[in-house]
Amino acid sequence: MKQVIIYSVAVLILSTACGRTDQKETAENQVVNVLTHPVEYREYQKPVRAAGMLSTATEMKLSFKTGGLVSRLHVKEGRSVRKGEVLAELDLSEVSAQVNQARIGLEKSERDLRRAENLYRDSVVTLEQYQNAESAWEVAKSQVRIADFNLKHSRIKAPSDGKIQKILVESSEVIGPGYPAILFASTENDWVVRAALTDKDVVKLALGDSAQVFMDAFPGKSFKAEITELGTIADPVTATYESELLILQSLPEFRTGFISRAEIYPSRHHRSLVLPLHALIDATDRRAFVYLIRDGKAEKRWIRTGDILGEEVVILEGLDEGEEVITEGAKYLREGMQVEIVSKPNMPVQ
Repeated sequence: MKQVIIYSVAVLILSTACGRTDQKETAENQVVNVLTHPVEYREYQKPVRAAGMLSTATEMKLSFKTGGLVSRLHVKEGRSVRKGEVLAELDLSEVSAQVNQARIGLEKSERDLRRAENLYRDSVVTLEQYQNAESAWEVAKSQVRIADFNLKHSRIKAPSDGKIQKILVESSEVIGPGYPAILFASTENDWVVRAALTDKDVVKLALGDSAQVFMDAFPGKSFKAEITELGTIADPVTATYESELLILQSLPEFRTGFISRAEIYPSRHHRSLVLPLHALIDATDRRAFVYLIRDGKAEKRWIRTGDILGEEVVILEGLDEGEEVITEGAKYLREGMQVEIVSKPNMPVQ
């Protein structure tokens, strides 16, 4: 009985092995219709990606020339204003008094000068006394000009058409001379995206390089841009370099602070071997394999890949220019299987 059982098991093992061998031989004898694509050199631009914020090209911190009590604010944050419009003003009591004082002083110096001139003609006063009176008159004129200038700049006026970004003071507050009161963005100038670039990216770019800008506020829309400024000194906190991209197609709906993403295309081109992405099999960690044809059979070749360019990938190692790589039908292949090149894609296994 034991011999019968052993014999039966041996027959079963042999039949299974033979079946696998037959399946393997059958699979290897199958012919797979495929398409191939040549490995080619191509010039391309590797985009630099950056994020930033939309703003106007000209932003200013407006302030009063003199200090004093803030009398009135004529605008609110976010409002559009016209050039020359009064935005805020100080209480003019003190400044007006200074103007009046300067003008009274000028009138007195004019009288003193006329008197000194007449007396000098009559040889009653010396030349020095006449010249002193003339100097006092010149000083008084300067005091009037200073007082008038301070009066003029005790009001903040819009330097151009623009928008009020932020108001930093309130009515009845005392503000010092030159202290920022209003953040102002001019809309007469162009819109720009200010983005931070790393050191390895900033060296790839040059003024005038083109870019595409995308904003969350306008999904599905892109804006053409170009580099107008490149930072030369790194930010001490972020160690990045601020760049400025000029938007070539602005919209009335633009607002300062819109989050923007930019793809910047360096003027310098790269030249590398490329291959369609769908030719790669088991692509992981910059490694993949492809199938070529040798003597009518599929040959596996491991390669090292680089940048992805849309529907193509850069080949760094493993292939030479002109080699034909199987694209359509590659997923059905195993090494050593017979293949046949056809003219129509996506042909099924024969």
